[in-house]
Amino acid sequence: MNFIQFITTRRFLKHLAYSFLLFIVIAWITLTILRLYTRHNQVAITPNYVGLQMDQVNSLESSRDFELVIVDSIYDYTKRPGSVISQDPLPNTKVKPGRAIYLSLVSFVPEQVSMPALIDLSLRRAKALLQTYGLKLGSIRIIPDMAKNAVLKVTVGGRTVSPGTQIRKGSVIDLVIGSGSGGDLQSVPFLIGKSRDAARADLSRMGFTVEHESYTGTSDSTDAVVYEQTPLYVYGKRIGTGTGFSLVYKGSTDLNFEEYISKMVIDTVTPETPLP
Repeated sequence: MNFIQFITTRRFLKHLAYSFLLFIVIAWITLTILRLYTRHNQVAITPNYVGLQMDQVNSLESSRDFELVIVDSIYDYTKRPGSVISQDPLPNTKVKPGRAIYLSLVSFVPEQVSMPALIDLSLRRAKALLQTYGLKLGSIRIIPDMAKNAVLKVTVGGRTVSPGTQIRKGSVIDLVIGSGSGGDLQSVPFLIGKSRDAARADLSRMGFTVEHESYTGTSDSTDAVVYEQTPLYVYGKRIGTGTGFSLVYKGSTDLNFEEYISKMVIDTVTPETPLP
């Protein structure tokens, strides 16, 4: 029996039909299992979690359709700590139910960065460098100096900071820059015993600024008299306008200021007796 005669026999045709039927059954079972496994025609829309706290995320009914996975934490001073800053897949994306959504949260603890070297840089370069390091520019004070628009002093919260100092990312950096001229010279005013308002008015009238204030004893801003000043008063001493003064106040009832002043040698501001 040759090949053509064999494939036309009833026995061969019967086994061929069984094989074809078995193939169809196996294919149907396979496709059915795949449809169930891949959840064919089942689609879920990813919610928008950005800006929400994790307790809010977990309380959403739509969150039950997904597996939430926290993969990273990033500090951003412009966002609420503990809130979602980004997600993958993005909001309003069509995915299969049960899909994992990867979340990045805003860290509670800010990163530490090294203070960049800003002294002698132009104000424009200093601003750009602060932004690169994730720091915020605060106040800018201009003082008489030949170096126009050059950074002369860098402070954080009133403290002078040196390059390389570890500070929190997002810290506010205050700068002192030069005006480009030497400025006029003014005599150092004698402020001891004057009220806070009077002392500040005198400094402003003479072209000086108040750089730092502190209180001692029971004094406050409503009952405050200058107890110490920096720069110190020295008879005939002249300093450039724009110089910043540091003032220490004491309550007017805490000390007899007339007696206190009378014991001071005005031209040197050195007390004849120990200060109380």
